[in-house]
Amino acid sequence: MLVKLSIIVPHFNSSGSLERLVASIPARHSIEIIIVDDHSDPAEKAKLEVLRDKFYKHRLLFLSNGAGKKSAGAARNEGLYHASGQWVLFADADDYFLDGFYEKVSAFFESAYDIVYFTPVSVYNGTDEQADRHVKYEGLVKNYVKEKNRTAEIKLRYQFEVPWSKLLRRSLIMRNYIKFDEVMHANDVLFSVKSGYYARKIYASDERIYCATKDSGSLTTVVTEKSFDTRCHVFLREHYFLKDHVSKAEFEIIEPNGRYYLLGARKFGIRKVWGVYRALRKQKVKILTRRMFNPFWFKDRYRKVKKEDEEKERFMNK
Repeated sequence: MLVKLSIIVPHFNSSGSLERLVASIPARHSIEIIIVDDHSDPAEKAKLEVLRDKFYKHRLLFLSNGAGKKSAGAARNEGLYHASGQWVLFADADDYFLDGFYEKVSAFFESAYDIVYFTPVSVYNGTDEQADRHVKYEGLVKNYVKEKNRTAEIKLRYQFEVPWSKLLRRSLIMRNYIKFDEVMHANDVLFSVKSGYYARKIYASDERIYCATKDSGSLTTVVTEKSFDTRCHVFLREHYFLKDHVSKAEFEIIEPNGRYYLLGARKFGIRKVWGVYRALRKQKVKILTRRMFNPFWFKDRYRKVKKEDEEKERFMNK
């Protein structure tokens, strides 16, 4: 039977949660699940064989990240190379799909859309209490569903920066040579931005198909200088791509700015702040946004300062 849907999952030392993810996917000949191990420990790799036996009814393909470089981006690229489905879903090994998700995505298999965005949810591991990983993306989808205007569409295309909770036509990816960055952090940002740019027709649904998970206390995750530099470099490449490809009006709607990176650089000293500032200015990245010039901005900023600080922490620790 023809494979309609390829589900690509990078895996690293998380066979327990991976089992939950596979169990959330129905065993159908039209679905292939491609699990790419990203240099897990030998004991964890052995557990994948047990998983294969347990889910023998599923169409499972186990691969190893042969890129010689450990990263979820490299693992996802490996999965894409072997995928045969007309459509692609990406999932993280510690997340899972919601009941009935296949019926919701399969309704679009014969559509003309290149990307279908769905409303995600998120929970804390171990408690199943609602977390906040989904909030930004839920807002983008709901705003598009409600407004159905160009501004909402542009924000959805370019600010939905994670690969999960959206159905992508595989030919869109292959035709435009879209790949994940093979770096340890923020590997999905440019993939999401480029797929949003090259998609001819998109759709957004308020149906929920995917649950992202979060460990309690993850806001205190240590951000290393190396991971910070990687994220900053990805941001500069994202900024360059958008400035080079979208119209000036669209760019102003997206309004990428370097404020969070200057804030984050403070942790590593004045030299890092100065280095980031120079890099941002060299590429003419805005550090202030238009809304800061609104006379009501300072009042609004006072109300939202705590929320923005938490958003910054989530972004830097993603």
